[in-house]
Amino acid sequence: MRLSIAARVSIACATVIVLALLVLATGFTVGRAVHSADMQIARLSQALHTQGRHDQAQQRLRLVIGDATRAAEHGVVLPPLRWRALTRQTAAFAELSALPVPFAGNAAEAALIAQTQDAAHAFAAVSNTLIAVARDRPTMIAETMPHFVAALKTLEARRSLTREALTRAIRQAAERNGRESWRNIVAVLLGGLLIVAIIAALSAWLRRHLLRPIVLIAARLRDFRAGSSEADVPGLTRGDELGDLARGLSEYRDAVESRRAAERRADFLAHHDMLTGLANRLLFENRLAHELARSARTGDVVAVFAIDLDGFKAINDRLGHAGGDRALKRTARLLSSSVRGDDLVARMGGDEFTIIQVAAAQPAAAEALLARIFKEAEASAIGDEPALRMSVGVALSNAGERGNDLYERADIALYRAKNDGRHTARFFNARLQEEESLRLRLSRDLEQALARDQLHLVFQPIADAASLRITGYEALLRWRHPDMGEIAPATFIPIAESTGLITPIGGWVIGRALATAADWDRSLSLAINLSPLQFRDTNLAAQIERAAAAHGIALSRIELEVSESTTLLGYQRDAVLATLQALQAQGARVVMDDFGTGHSSLSNLQDFTFDAIKIDRSFVAAMRDHPPSASIVRAIIGLGRSMRSSIVAEGVETEAQLADLRRWGCDQVQGYLIGRPAPNVLDRDQARSATLRTAPR
Repeated sequence: MRLSIAARVSIACATVIVLALLVLATGFTVGRAVHSADMQIARLSQALHTQGRHDQAQQRLRLVIGDATRAAEHGVVLPPLRWRALTRQTAAFAELSALPVPFAGNAAEAALIAQTQDAAHAFAAVSNTLIAVARDRPTMIAETMPHFVAALKTLEARRSLTREALTRAIRQAAERNGRESWRNIVAVLLGGLLIVAIIAALSAWLRRHLLRPIVLIAARLRDFRAGSSEADVPGLTRGDELGDLARGLSEYRDAVESRRAAERRADFLAHHDMLTGLANRLLFENRLAHELARSARTGDVVAVFAIDLDGFKAINDRLGHAGGDRALKRTARLLSSSVRGDDLVARMGGDEFTIIQVAAAQPAAAEALLARIFKEAEASAIGDEPALRMSVGVALSNAGERGNDLYERADIALYRAKNDGRHTARFFNARLQEEESLRLRLSRDLEQALARDQLHLVFQPIADAASLRITGYEALLRWRHPDMGEIAPATFIPIAESTGLITPIGGWVIGRALATAADWDRSLSLAINLSPLQFRDTNLAAQIERAAAAHGIALSRIELEVSESTTLLGYQRDAVLATLQALQAQGARVVMDDFGTGHSSLSNLQDFTFDAIKIDRSFVAAMRDHPPSASIVRAIIGLGRSMRSSIVAEGVETEAQLADLRRWGCDQVQGYLIGRPAPNVLDRDQARSATLRTAPR
């Protein structure tokens, strides 16, 4: 068993007493003074050690609560055992913080310790509240979190003040002990040459085993306060009071380093995406503003790349969210490996990425980067993971341009790249600006088009392929703009869908089409196109049923044409199918439109029984000159027969096309050969049908 510092000093003092009674009082004073100072240091070290343990418990509690609340915010359902474990950990922290701290310092230091305990109680209470909110009302986490953070900051501030006060008291006690010891040593030296020799030996011992470690510990403390904490604290293995002091200082250093690391981590998370580690929107905007300001001085050109993954939703549907996350991480690695070291790659959210590239030689540098990105994308297939496909829009900065404007121009170019077939890139130019201006104008004008009676319906006949008897009409929406004349549906329908106007416009189409069909012969059917976004309205089936009843039209006369693309049946697929099944159960016919142009045709036929399938006009137009198109048309007709679904061919314009379709067994035809779309079509189409019935076959 090792002797304490106080015991060693006492033995040395006893030896001095035996040799010289003259210095008895001095030796005894030295021993008591050193002992008292050492005990004070030990008590202060114990209090500092207790604060360190409390700080570690607080850090662990904060981390587990943070993990649980983030998971709850992202919709992860945590098991009850984990919530109970969190509650128990919070209670344990509260009990630990309530334990009395062995301390014999002054009143100010004792008050700081008491305030720290009060702050710990408050933090435990707020933690319990946040746990309850995260468990029962995750949506209220954001509202409760500021109270949690405020309590945490208060506790850390109080604990920091307490540690500083204890450390300061330890240092003062150590310095006072050194000064008193040195004075007494000098007094003993005056007692005689023999006593001088003994005291010199004692002084050497004290310097080696007590003073030197204290000085080194103090030096480490100064280094730590200056921001350097790489060197080890001496005396950690000692079993005496200085060992307690060294260990207390080491624990204090570790606690503060943990707090600094947490602060650095928080700062990183505030500027980076958690999934990919890329810069986030905040860092992107700050960097873009900085680069634009710098380029104004250097003459460089800033290029912003707006990047979207193509088919990301399909990846999520097929591989789940885990597969989607893997695709996002692969994309982040691909983009990071393609750029230069001073370029910035950021994830803006979802499957949206951006790159900031600064170069003097633009657009050559941007084109080179695009070539690297697409080359890497082509070779990005890994095992079962498909090759990454992406659309890119690029905009180059102009003098005095703001970051938001530059990013918006890149986004416009991205929109064009997607419209031009995806997995391609487009640079922003004046033509795109004109098109965007036109789109914005049409978007504003479309808001008033319905109220100003600028929208109207035309009806195109659908005829029996064998007899050319007209069996029904398809309602088609048209927009007559007061300044620009007729606007093509392919132009204004996407605008209506992107602005949310498709819901009121779609409702108007349903009502107006049914009102018109009320005057037709009851044997004629009415085909109405439904936009994918109309299915967001859970009352769509009821709306159609009410409108049909109001106009006295049986649902069996109504055909609802839906796109077979994943835009329709991939968005809330189960809800869409439920709506279609409800309408079909009431007698309405459901028709798959533009069959063959999407990538999920067969899976849609597998999941839902369509009453009819429409062959897209692109195949009909090409089937006479393009054998694969003819094969596709025949295959679709055969597929429809096997599934007992009627087949309608769109875009029939020539007698030769009609003859082929009749020969292959197509049920119905539609196109300019049968009749063009018109507001009032009954008399004209009946005459046209009679003419076609007498035509050679």
